[in-house]
Amino acid sequence: MRFQSARQMIFDAYRVTGSSVMAGAVEQAQLGTDVQRSRRQSNDWNIVHGLEAGAVISAVESLPENLHDLALYLFSPFTNDELDEARETVQIALYQHMLASSVRLPGQGKGRPTADMLKTLRYLCCAALYHHSQVTLPYRRTGLPSPHAVRQWLHDEHGIELDTRFWSRNDRATWGTVWEHALRVVDGWECECLAPVAALVSDSAA
Repeated sequence: MRFQSARQMIFDAYRVTGSSVMAGAVEQAQLGTDVQRSRRQSNDWNIVHGLEAGAVISAVESLPENLHDLALYLFSPFTNDELDEARETVQIALYQHMLASSVRLPGQGKGRPTADMLKTLRYLCCAALYHHSQVTLPYRRTGLPSPHAVRQWLHDEHGIELDTRFWSRNDRATWGTVWEHALRVVDGWECECLAPVAALVSDSAA
């Protein structure tokens, strides 16, 4: 429940970033202004709301780059065009994480992955991020629910041909295994980027 509230708090906070109240709120939040003290001292709900939004934005802005951009991509009110840079940052971070974790790619054997394998992995990470953004709260859309949907999305969006014949086999490296690994990483990152905002919910309830 706290994470669900945190998702809404991020959306609401960034939705009002254009107001003069928000400009002051962000500055005060960055200086460590105590939100609860400000709430007691002011009866103006707009100012109180601004201060709360400033605390949320401050929490998001303090995150590592990949988590900060994931929070914006998943939960902010910005348009797809405005989120292009954030989305690409997370896609690349996910790709690099997968490489660093030494995930085995289909057909790789004991050697190094080929350029085509790495290209497929790069865009499978894009698909995983897209899927997560669709199925997570508050959207709960279909996303890419099947190997066929993943294959079709990669073909339509990036011209990638993905072999999904052995998607669910357990006796060899498959793109299905890589897909599930990528989804687990993104899910874990979402929890990490929501945690500091969810902590504000706990503080306000104290």
